Amino acid sequence: MPYDPSSDETALRQLQLHAKRELRTRMKSLRRVLPPAACQERSARACATVVQLPEFERARSVVGYCAMQKELDPAAVLAQAAALGKRVGLPRMEGDELQLHAHVAGQALIENEFGVLEPPSTAADMAWDEIDLIVVPALALDADGYRLGYGRAFYDRLLPKLVNAFSVGVVYDFQVLAELPRQDHDVPLACVISDKRVLRVPR
Repeated sequence: MPYDPSSDETALRQLQLHAKRELRTRMKSLRRVLPPAACQERSARACATVVQLPEFERARSVVGYCAMQKELDPAAVLAQAAALGKRVGLPRMEGDELQLHAHVAGQALIENEFGVLEPPSTAADMAWDEIDLIVVPALALDADGYRLGYGRAFYDRLLPKLVNAFSVGVVYDFQVLAELPRQDHDVPLACVISDKRVLRVPR
């Protein structure tokens, strides 16, 4: 039987998917046992670092997310952006895509099927090229800016559309790993920030 290189590629993809599933389970377990006070303290440290970035200072619009299940909470970044007169946005899941909508503190948010708070469909849209900085959640990040998400590739589809955005992944420091399994569709971030360090990704 002739050698079929596609069989090796298929096997590699299966190994990568298996490794990602195992890492997701491990990272969720580690995060789940983090005390709420530690989540707040570590989130505050990471947010303080984000708002000191020159890219944040220059940004006219900043997009974040609503933290769930003890994710690092970027609320302080969005609050500081609003206080400085920047336009603030949040993602909304629509099918298999993320749409970005403007958000003002105090405006009602809606819980989606995954338990994530997001703007209603009536909130004002934000254009892709309007976004200057986006704060991205992750289960894990590595020094090359690759992220482990929840497996539906929402941000891998979104980030290439944001042609002007500086992308910042934020996690607790134990979620920063030496290297993550990668697939062709994975999109690296420009910067990794934890409660202990800043890693800028060479381009």
